[in-house]
Amino acid sequence: MNETLNFAFFLLTFWLVVYILSRKLSLSRYGLDIRPFFIKWESKKFRDLLYRCSSRWGRAWRAFSWVSMFIGVGLMALALAFLLWNIVRVVIVHEASSSVALVIPGVTLRLYWLPYFLVAVVITIFIHEAAHGAVALSESISVKSAGALLLATFFGGFVELDERELNVAPPKAKIKVFSAGSASNLLAGLIVFLLLSGLFIQIPSGLIVLETLEEGPLQRAGIRTWDIIYALNNHEIHTLQDLGDFMSSVKPGEEIVVRTGRGDFVVTAAPSPGCGQRAIIGLVSSIPYYPSRLGLGYPLDVHLYLTLNWLFIVLVSVAALNMLPIPYLDGDRLLQCLAERASRVGAAVKKLLNALSIFLLLVNIVMSSV
Repeated sequence: MNETLNFAFFLLTFWLVVYILSRKLSLSRYGLDIRPFFIKWESKKFRDLLYRCSSRWGRAWRAFSWVSMFIGVGLMALALAFLLWNIVRVVIVHEASSSVALVIPGVTLRLYWLPYFLVAVVITIFIHEAAHGAVALSESISVKSAGALLLATFFGGFVELDERELNVAPPKAKIKVFSAGSASNLLAGLIVFLLLSGLFIQIPSGLIVLETLEEGPLQRAGIRTWDIIYALNNHEIHTLQDLGDFMSSVKPGEEIVVRTGRGDFVVTAAPSPGCGQRAIIGLVSSIPYYPSRLGLGYPLDVHLYLTLNWLFIVLVSVAALNMLPIPYLDGDRLLQCLAERASRVGAAVKKLLNALSIFLLLVNIVMSSV
């Protein structure tokens, strides 16, 4: 709770300072539009970059635009199927569902993940918007402006197309444009996945400490977040299962030598709050440590892996979510193009899919929060 309150205080202070400075300084000449909890930056350099890339690699973008159409439609179908299957798993199969939650820093997203998440979001948005712009230009649709957004704690981006040219463009051209962002995110996600598979050994060699019990054995011994636990009393610890197996034979009060990336620490096991006969060391949350094949060592291995891992998660998640046929998302605009070719039947199907998508998404969010 203190972590969340501190973050909320920092956030409010940041926006107050930004808003006061925006009233004192003339920032519009730099392309900045600042309002309460909102910053819009219009970048002429980003727009010019899109024009240069589109003209230099026009054939490549046109080839990509054809592929993106099929990826976009496929992602829409897969996203709907995933949300529906998630519900079926809980209601009918009685299995645990995959989490689908709103990202709220300090609530659904622990703050130690925030730097990795924000880096991943910035890269994802840049790729997404750049693909929209480059494909639009390859279809002879002008880009009026481009830039970045910041809404409270969420980064965004925009590529503003010439709406008149977009409206009169052929349906295939519009489908290519609306599919390009998610298709580029998915392809980038596959590249990041290959990097993770190639750069890191796929067998964990320890546990990365994320959270420890307040005033618990690990914390009192000096072990902190981002430390790596390699062994307990010379018993190698690769997974949580290894930790559980070792602790099953430990009694409260026993001393344990914990080998970490910063050296050895002596920890006195404490009785479990739920069962005094069981011993704990106070590890609340952890993830496996996968060393890199580059030999970077701790801590570079840890942060490079987490950055790429979060980038993969955000890229794939945005690719799928954005293709849902929900108003204001690219999936809805793509569906609109398809519906226009089917007259009244198409319009009715679009409304049905809109309602179904919103229902499935809300149900999944509720299931993940209970």
